[in-house]
Amino acid sequence: MEFRSCLDTTMALGLLDSAQLDELQARLAEGDEMIGRYAEANIRMTEGCSLEQELSVIKEQVQPTMARLKENDLVLQRENEELVQVEVQIAELQARRDLILQRRDGAVAVGTELKSSARQILKAMTEKKRALAERKLIRVRWHADIDGGDIA
Repeated sequence: MEFRSCLDTTMALGLLDSAQLDELQARLAEGDEMIGRYAEANIRMTEGCSLEQELSVIKEQVQPTMARLKENDLVLQRENEELVQVEVQIAELQARRDLILQRRDGAVAVGTELKSSARQILKAMTEKKRALAERKLIRVRWHADIDGGDIA
């Protein structure tokens, strides 16, 4: 049952296509059949069949299936290694993403500070311009008063 669960997980992750899954399930069914045959042989043995004869027949029948199961184990092992590599790549990409977001947040904070500073500078410049304009107006009025003879 655990092997079938592994197959389902592998299929869900997209590491196997349906043809590969069908082949592995067929091999699993063959293994189940061999197990069934082994159980039958065990029953026959208790009914008086020769243990050695049944055992050699079972070994002959099970050998191809065991070889396929070992092959399937190797395939699953390779696929699990590939899955680990993919998970490592995902972790690296997430770390890069976090770094980018961290840098972006820092840039946003700097941008906000720059905007605030720019506003303060503009406000100070506006106040200076207003003060200079008032001084100029006072000077112009003073010169006008002097030229008009109002101030003696």
